[in-house]
Amino acid sequence: MQIYYVNGSFEHKSDALISVEDRGFNFSDGVYEVIGFKNKKLLNFNKHVDRLKRSLFNLQIKSPYKNFKSLELIITRLIEINKLCGGFIYLQITRGNAKRDHLFPVNVNPNVVIFAFPQKDLSGISKGVKVGISEDIRWMRCDVKSISLLPNLLEKQKAYEKGFFEIWQIRNKFITEGSTSNAFIIDKLGNIITHPKNNLILGGVTRDVVIEIAKLNGIKVFEKPFSLADIKKCNEAFLTSTTVGVIPVKQVNNIKINSKKKGEITSFLSEKYDNFLNLQINE
Repeated sequence: MQIYYVNGSFEHKSDALISVEDRGFNFSDGVYEVIGFKNKKLLNFNKHVDRLKRSLFNLQIKSPYKNFKSLELIITRLIEINKLCGGFIYLQITRGNAKRDHLFPVNVNPNVVIFAFPQKDLSGISKGVKVGISEDIRWMRCDVKSISLLPNLLEKQKAYEKGFFEIWQIRNKFITEGSTSNAFIIDKLGNIITHPKNNLILGGVTRDVVIEIAKLNGIKVFEKPFSLADIKKCNEAFLTSTTVGVIPVKQVNNIKINSKKKGEITSFLSEKYDNFLNLQINE
């Protein structure tokens, strides 16, 4: 994983350089995506591209690609060059290089950086994680997958220092999402509840797939905010992200969920999600 892609070239990471005038460096003026791959096959690629397009549009950043098939070919080539089988792709697109000015520059080309990183060992969290609660301090356009992640970093660090895997953020008494994941609970009737997809959360690709899987299997899903009071009454809880998939939540703050055991519905969804990914590999 020593070869990176930067603006049309495959370079060793020590030579994969971007100008100090890059607006991503100076203003966090850019977007990103994290895409999984297994057996050299990209997972949920079209869903990630759709979200990437929306992020670029919302920030008025010119797309570097007229046809995103070319992006797929670039990433596939990067995987081959690095002799990788599985892991994740990090893709970042910034507005480009320009003198430091808050106004958008004209006639600049976006900077594109792509690299791969490995899957972490998930064995320690597969049976369940502890989650803390903190005030949501992020901006009001969380639906844009911006590289401006300082609030998320602060919350993730807070989770680590307090012995939690993740922080679920709360705004106006309702849980929005985690610092790096989407949040779900399952009520006494077996219904899934998760925050609606709006400007207050980043609509995760894994989140969307899990909701589709649940509905196809007759599990009701209510996209509505839930509170700490709802967590206290829930039967199960879980979180989702591209890098961890579906992970059960066994405790939120001091609230123990399902006697800290992995619930049946969460187990079912986790298995079905893995099957969904494997079908893409075998296509």
